[in-house]
Amino acid sequence: MEIEEGTLKHKSRHKPVPLSNLEESMLIWAGTGMTGLSLGDLPRTGISWLFHWTGRSWPCSCNSHSTELFYTNDDGVYMVKLFDLLPDKDQTSIFQKKSDKEKLDRLMTLFNKSQLKLEDGRANMPKGEPGLFDFNAWNVNKPGTTLLIPVTNTTLEYMVLLFIYFGSKYGFNIIDELNGGRSCGLDKWIEKGYIKNDVRMSLFDLELRVLTTLNVEQAFICQNMNLALQCLGLGGWAFTGLLPHYALGLKPQYPGLGFTFTTPEKSLRTDKNPVPVGRDGVFEALCPPYVNDMGEAVDKFLNIRGGFWNEDNPFPYQDPEGILDDEYHPKEVRVEIVKDFCIYVYENYGRFPAFLDPMFTRLVFQAHHLDLEFYDKHYKEGAYTELHKDHFKLWHPDMDDP
Repeated sequence: MEIEEGTLKHKSRHKPVPLSNLEESMLIWAGTGMTGLSLGDLPRTGISWLFHWTGRSWPCSCNSHSTELFYTNDDGVYMVKLFDLLPDKDQTSIFQKKSDKEKLDRLMTLFNKSQLKLEDGRANMPKGEPGLFDFNAWNVNKPGTTLLIPVTNTTLEYMVLLFIYFGSKYGFNIIDELNGGRSCGLDKWIEKGYIKNDVRMSLFDLELRVLTTLNVEQAFICQNMNLALQCLGLGGWAFTGLLPHYALGLKPQYPGLGFTFTTPEKSLRTDKNPVPVGRDGVFEALCPPYVNDMGEAVDKFLNIRGGFWNEDNPFPYQDPEGILDDEYHPKEVRVEIVKDFCIYVYENYGRFPAFLDPMFTRLVFQAHHLDLEFYDKHYKEGAYTELHKDHFKLWHPDMDDP
């Protein structure tokens, strides 16, 4: 790596050393790994819209865990596929009653089980503008680095919130300011008394709530990894200089993470730009082309959620049957309300959601080994810790300390 000009001008004389599998696994598991079971210590009305009970290293709304982590290094492009991973039964914590060695073995087993290789070789992403800000270009996605990109499926938690907002307690009326302030497919449900005409929220405000509920997930993951870097004696940082659509693969010359994009045929919006909908076969939004229509998308959502409520799955409670026997699944009329809303959005905007990307990314994160000579040359004492200084002795004892 090299900073070519300015007061901090420096060219490293060392060859890049990639992170080991152990370093990557500990960093990633600290960032987003499964921890055991979420306790769900809530009253009935709170438990009713938990999506599932798997615990992760970061909190999220309704425990839906809509964000998965992708990463690339010198060897390939990977996804850490954790959404379907369940802990063992009667194991509230995956590390309970285990020695340090057993904990590490468990972590590595789970990491290797969830690691999915998508492509050979480092992801082809922009090396400068357009796509990557010029002040990030000097060290992003270079040989030896591990670039980690959280991606959020916004359609999942969106539907969770719709079932809450359209429930009997709330009955929100979502109106479309770009379509004359009309209700978003809810008129007949207002007439029948299931939706409250005077409790109004704009479609834009609704989707802003979805976004602000979800974008913190990427921040939690990146901050967890940032803290882990300090413990591991590695360098790195979270940043936004890699433009999201370029990272996901909008441009043919930069396939990035290889996501599929679709372009709305018609829309109330003035722009009809391509939107990322998923990585085919491994991480797909609840919208076309992965379903025929949004009614089918809602059915798919309910089937996925229902699978996590299966009585054979692990639960943290001493009496899980008492929880599951209660009526926690939405009544058919509420299902039809959600379907009508989702169909309205897709028919009027040619996409779902109307304003958010179905697959959303903003923060990215990079980890790498430090060249301490740069900090010795340009910074006062204390710029790095003893863990950074002793990193190669602790983590790569078979290598000469560069």
